[in-house]
Amino acid sequence: MPQAWDLTKTAGAQTVAVLDTGIDAGHPDLAGRVLAGRNEIQPGTTPNDNNGHGTMTAGIIGANTNNGAGVAGVAWNVKILPVKVLDSSGSGPDSVIIAGINWAANNGARVINMSLGGDGDDSLLHDAVKAAVAKGVVVVAAAGNTGVNVPHFPASYPEVLSVAATDNNGALTSFSTQGDWVDIAAPGWNIISTGPRGLTPAGYLPYWTNSGTSFSAPMVAGVAALLRNKFPSYTPAQIMDRLKSTARDAGPRGLDPFYGAGILDAYNALGGAWAPEFWSAGPDGNDVPARATAITGSSITGATGIEGDVDWYKITSAAARSVAINVTSPTYDWLNRAQNFAPVVKVYDKDLQQIGGDEVASEPENPEPVTASVNVNLVAGDNYISVRNYNGSRDSRAYTVSYADSSAGPAAFDHTWVQNSSVPEYSTGVALSVKPVITSATDLSPASVIDSTVRLLNGKTGAVVPSTAEYAADTKQITITPTADLLDNTPYRISVSGVQETGGATGENFTSVFRTVDNAPGAVTGFDATGAYTTAALSWTLPGLTDLDQVVVRGAAGTTPPASPTAGTAYAAGATTSGTATGLANATSYAFSAWVKDRSGKYSATAATTQLIGSSTSLTADKSIIDFGGGVTLGGKVTRIDTHAALAGVPISLYGRDKNGTVWREITRKTTAADGTFSVVGYAPSVSTVFAWGYNGSADLLGSRTGNFTVEVRPTITSNVSPATIKLGATTNFYGYVRPQHAGSPVYLQRLSGSTWSTITSTKLNTTGNYAFAIKPTAKGTYTYRVVFQADADHATAVSPAKSFTVN
Repeated sequence: MPQAWDLTKTAGAQTVAVLDTGIDAGHPDLAGRVLAGRNEIQPGTTPNDNNGHGTMTAGIIGANTNNGAGVAGVAWNVKILPVKVLDSSGSGPDSVIIAGINWAANNGARVINMSLGGDGDDSLLHDAVKAAVAKGVVVVAAAGNTGVNVPHFPASYPEVLSVAATDNNGALTSFSTQGDWVDIAAPGWNIISTGPRGLTPAGYLPYWTNSGTSFSAPMVAGVAALLRNKFPSYTPAQIMDRLKSTARDAGPRGLDPFYGAGILDAYNALGGAWAPEFWSAGPDGNDVPARATAITGSSITGATGIEGDVDWYKITSAAARSVAINVTSPTYDWLNRAQNFAPVVKVYDKDLQQIGGDEVASEPENPEPVTASVNVNLVAGDNYISVRNYNGSRDSRAYTVSYADSSAGPAAFDHTWVQNSSVPEYSTGVALSVKPVITSATDLSPASVIDSTVRLLNGKTGAVVPSTAEYAADTKQITITPTADLLDNTPYRISVSGVQETGGATGENFTSVFRTVDNAPGAVTGFDATGAYTTAALSWTLPGLTDLDQVVVRGAAGTTPPASPTAGTAYAAGATTSGTATGLANATSYAFSAWVKDRSGKYSATAATTQLIGSSTSLTADKSIIDFGGGVTLGGKVTRIDTHAALAGVPISLYGRDKNGTVWREITRKTTAADGTFSVVGYAPSVSTVFAWGYNGSADLLGSRTGNFTVEVRPTITSNVSPATIKLGATTNFYGYVRPQHAGSPVYLQRLSGSTWSTITSTKLNTTGNYAFAIKPTAKGTYTYRVVFQADADHATAVSPAKSFTVN
């Protein structure tokens, strides 16, 4: 969350409804966060929390953040709408929960969190969820704490974002309910949050600790609120998809019934960079009977290294005999350990007919190992034992399988059919051209081995991979043939369901997960650059891969592209199909290279390259200073810098800015002649102007600019003297006007003495740009005067014509 908060620290006006046991709205760490809400257990009363569960849930979502006290809520400043649907024991009927959903959806909730549920489906409950989603509400629910693969409602409804629980290391907890309906996982072990003040023992602060998917769901709900604020146009389905598509994969690669799409990554969901997948164990070598580990003594040890792991062992007996098989777990400590091992044991004969098992050790009250025991009648030859964890979680600690002679076991009663799979479970580095083969222990009905019963699925998206399934009766083998090579570094899942044996029985469902080889990614195609002035627009088409990290674009001046992803200058990087190179030098060619980098750090073996040839633009002018109203002719030529060939028929723009201004404007646009030349004749600027010609580039050429050229504009000043002859002691007038008008600007009256002009006085131009001076000489003679306008921000210094008069 801290990294996510670097991207956004507000949920804006988003409201999260907490359907729970109520909330202690007066809790100091929830001050300002909790709205009035509703009590559906006792309508008409306030939704106070008389259990503690709801206040904890609310604190995870929206406890005041960065306030130096207590805990930090996920959604920073979100509004929480308490809807009490559970009583003091944490229970509530579906009818009350339905009423709570309807009320929340009609009273401003944009996200609903339900840290509640059970194993009973209710069509009316489902209808209420669908109605809320149709109103734009994101519905989040806890997956449940049963630790088994049993649907939990409302979490298992497809419109609901179902959340499993991990420990603080990102490993699934033993209590987290499993199923293909699980969407995402988040921490749910020893979570600290706000607790009701009235239920907190004296002397303790009102903060509680608890574990469960109940405390994973509100983390996801809080991030959903942040997403709703950042992407207000997103639908609930789009919010769910973004949370799942940005989750960090954990457990079996790709979608799985334990973590769903993976573990919540708030930073990535809100626009930050992706983080690496969580660690996952590879194949352990005993995933099917054909690869069963032989027990050569009286015991052997093993471990479940990944969620859902099933280990196979083999006892080869010289003769039929009765034995007791015991599987003993490491210490089972449900209070202090997030993962524990409860062994489930099945025993099969050489034909995979089940001859004993389905034993599950019961959970102990105190920390101690637990044992599942099975009495079976072994057959002469190979016998098989399957061992798995009842709750599906992983536990790297060793369990022990042992056996000894005992009394007779039960008669054979069931069987399994998969003897071997050519691709071991959890394999990595599988060839893209793989054709998985599944070997059956019994004869199958060829008519039941079809594309709808034997499928290959993309493990990340769940999409069916086009393929064909064929059964060879003589070898009892099913071959899955994809219609095209698989994608690189991608999880896939073999899924078999509904295959029938020749006797009519339907075989057990079979799934197996593997990952393809992580090859270096292919290069981008269609890499191209379009030139502009000091910039280039870059575009490309991505290769087909699912683990794209970024496209790295490097460039260098000249026509030789960079030879490695670290050479030259970085101009673009990201998981996009376009970029912009900026800061390019004027009148310079550039060459670019693009590499694809995948998430494992591999670069494409070859780089795509492109280049832009530089251009050169010149400027000529027939004068550098003009009188106001006069014109200047500006021209020049555009050429390639490599061959110096003229660029004919290309657009060229004349830009200008006021001499003391900063904003450039396009004055006019011309098209170059056959020899690359261009001109504007008699352009009359009204103020002193800095000019530059600019060629803006093309699909093959970079643009260029000329140097700046300043044309000064002098105002025009008229001058008059009247009368031209006066008597000593009389006054004459020296007057005129300045164009353009400069109302309020000073003009200076100067007198010629010998060869020197001296300033006598000054005045300010009136509103029409006129001036007038009254002159009263003190001696007889001939006098010559003029008026000077001194340069300002817009115009150059100008001098009026000199005028003379005589004093008699």
